[in-house]
Amino acid sequence: MRPVLVILAGFALVTLLLGWTRWLSDRRWAAAGNLALGLGAAGLTAWLWPLGLHLETYEPHRAGQAIADLFLEQTGSNQFRASLTRFPSGRMQVFELEGTQWRIEARTLAWIGRAAELGIAPSHRLESLISRAAVATEGVDSIRSRFSLAEDRGADLWTHAQRGPIWDRALEAGLAATPWQPMANGARFELRIGPAGLEANPLNAAASASLATAR
Repeated sequence: MRPVLVILAGFALVTLLLGWTRWLSDRRWAAAGNLALGLGAAGLTAWLWPLGLHLETYEPHRAGQAIADLFLEQTGSNQFRASLTRFPSGRMQVFELEGTQWRIEARTLAWIGRAAELGIAPSHRLESLISRAAVATEGVDSIRSRFSLAEDRGADLWTHAQRGPIWDRALEAGLAATPWQPMANGARFELRIGPAGLEANPLNAAASASLATAR
C-alpha cells in the first residue's frame, strides 16, 4: 500500500505547486481548482498513511498456507527455548519459555464485499506467544510467559474494524489462536491458518509423541 500512498502524496504536491504557480500568474480560477484538488489529495494521504503503516505489520496468506514453524529445545526443568520462524520472510525470533504448554495468538483481517472483489488477499499478524504450567491437581492453568510478536505502527485498523460500523461492510477482523500444545525437547510444529482458525501441526516424531502423551 505504501507505493500507492507515495504516488498519491506526490500527486498532491505537484498539484499544489501547480496551483500556487497559477495563482502567482493571476490565473485565479485555475489555481483554485488545482489547490482544492491538491488539498483533497493531501488530506486523503494524511488519512490513509497511518492505516497503510498498520497494514504493513500484516502478512497476506491463502487458506491452509504455512505461515510459521516453532522449534522447541529444553534447557532445564520446565524451561524451553522456542525458535519461531516466519514464512515467507524467514525471519526468526527466539524466546525463553517456562511451563509445560504453549500457544500462539494471531489477528486476522479479511476483506469482504466490494473490497474482496478487488482480489485483496486476507492477512494475519502473529500477536503473542504464551506458555503456561497446567496444574492438573488444582485444576488451574497458570500463565508463566507471554511475549509480544507484533510491532504496532500507525492507526490500529483491526481495533477500528471490531468496534466501529464504518468498516463492517468491507473488513472482518478476527482473533485466532492455536490450541494449547505440549512443550517437548526437539519438537517442531508448523502453523497454518485453516477453516477452524490457527492450527499447529506436528512436523517430527518428537512433536507427534508429545501430542500422543498429552492425550
